[in-house]
Amino acid sequence: MKQFAYSLSDLTFKHGSIEDHSPIGSQLLRSLGYSSKDNILLYQVLNQSGMEEISPEESIDFEKGDKFFILEGDRSFKLKIDGFNYEWPENNITLKHLKVLTGLKNKSFFLSKSEEADLMISEQTVINLSEAGIEDIYTRLPKQTYELNVQGTIIKVDKSQIIVSEALSLAGIQDAENYQIILKIQGEPKQEVTSNSVIDLAKPGIEKLRLIPREVNNGDAVVNSFQILPKDNEYLNQVFGNFRTIIEQNRRWLIVDNYQLPEGYSHQVISIAIEIPITYPQAEIDMFYTYPRIQLSTGAIPSCTEVDQSIEGKSYQRWSRHRSPLSAWNPACDNVITHFALIEESLLREVQS
Repeated sequence: MKQFAYSLSDLTFKHGSIEDHSPIGSQLLRSLGYSSKDNILLYQVLNQSGMEEISPEESIDFEKGDKFFILEGDRSFKLKIDGFNYEWPENNITLKHLKVLTGLKNKSFFLSKSEEADLMISEQTVINLSEAGIEDIYTRLPKQTYELNVQGTIIKVDKSQIIVSEALSLAGIQDAENYQIILKIQGEPKQEVTSNSVIDLAKPGIEKLRLIPREVNNGDAVVNSFQILPKDNEYLNQVFGNFRTIIEQNRRWLIVDNYQLPEGYSHQVISIAIEIPITYPQAEIDMFYTYPRIQLSTGAIPSCTEVDQSIEGKSYQRWSRHRSPLSAWNPACDNVITHFALIEESLLREVQS
């Protein structure tokens, strides 16, 4: 008994068997319940790649391949894949067909074009085999991508090695001068790297790249220790005159003193702090903090301001004010400037309501 595999139009192979070890095409079809009256085409998948149509009276050589396609049709359309001949009885063929025909499930397929760029065949691509000429298709191993966690942001690159400065830039980190850059590899001690160091992403166990502020004086804040965007700097100098940046307990704060409050509050002048994420402007600036604590002149306390935050040893009042989904943070246009506009609107709303 000779065992073989066959697939119908569902592209799923099933097991079949026949007593004759060298049957002709019609005998193999009869073993599966088909008759000569059926409009059926038989194709043999070749071990050396490619496939060919087997006529009803043609002898089958199982040494050449023991997989077959059995499909309805009255003619075959020809195509080439990696230089090997294939045939198919339907006008259209898709990526799923190509992968099953060739058995190449982990490769990318491309359709050669003479007058334009070759087409990478996707799941949505439909190739019309009835057009003039034989379709020429070739395969390539897909580009391998590598991932790296950079301060909580996952970057993806198509090369196995990357310079630390490039990884930081891809994660939106432009200013790392006052930070230790730590590379974490599973099973190994943490190692400090520089902006010029090269990371081998193909090495097993690569986990993350972290930035740690270079703190001094037992954790005292480092004043003016990080840079903000030039347009933010220009805005703050024009509007407020003085501001400062500090790093305290691994958090980056932008502080504006002598901020003028609108009428209706218990104070006229306060300090405002906002936290600047290390991946700003890709990462959102959220909420703001005031010192000293303020309330309305009526004695009412604004909602969602009960939590305190210690900054420079002072107890700042946290204002939980967040963007709505309709005005979600957009790194292309949002910044310190737009966040101060949100702060101003939030403070005005409390005294105008």
